Amino acid sequence: MIKYDYIPKTNIKMIHVDKSYSFGIDSILLANFAKMKKNTSLIDIGAGSGILSLASMAYYDLDKVYSIEIQEEKARLLEENLALNSISNIEVINKDLNKCEFKENYIDYIITNPPYYKKDHNIANKDYEFLVSRQEIAMTLEDIFDFSAKVLKDKGKLYLIHKPERLVDLIKLTSSLKLKRVKFVQSHIKSKPVFILCEFVKNAREGLKFEDTLVIYEDGKYSKEVNKINGL
Repeated sequence: MIKYDYIPKTNIKMIHVDKSYSFGIDSILLANFAKMKKNTSLIDIGAGSGILSLASMAYYDLDKVYSIEIQEEKARLLEENLALNSISNIEVINKDLNKCEFKENYIDYIITNPPYYKKDHNIANKDYEFLVSRQEIAMTLEDIFDFSAKVLKDKGKLYLIHKPERLVDLIKLTSSLKLKRVKFVQSHIKSKPVFILCEFVKNAREGLKFEDTLVIYEDGKYSKEVNKINGL
């Protein structure tokens, strides 16, 4: 029997594959953190089975989304999710990011939930498909920023979520993109941040806004802010 996962605050459903491809709260938080204007264009880098592409399309009523996913099986599942929801304005690109060709200054927004760890980071699970989504094997932060600096329009925005310990790398690699908005995410009120949400703007002026920290859990349950994000 096929199981489905539903994207919060939408009627969109995604095929659930046990122990694989399920979207996590990090992607939901990122889709909510991003702010996009109606009838604009988006590239989703490392789209997986499509959570950020589908959520962004639904939340912001976008005109066109390009979903880049290097892994064939995940790209196939993304195509199935599009067919399941009768969505035609999301285009799946099953390629290496560095081999994707877009015009310069072409896209309004880019969103990505990239591999969090460098290639040499010790991860117990040695399955290649798993490692590609966790380690910078097929795509690095530098690749993402180089690509974004090229294809984003002037004042176009890149949204990403990452680990706080990679913040120095994020700032160092920005090129023509300026870090303009940051939000830390903590599991609990007294714990250290587990994620950092970032908004970069191409050719923006200097100036950085730190938003209030988001806490995921309160008293063993989702916090009020997370419940609001989930439409509860």
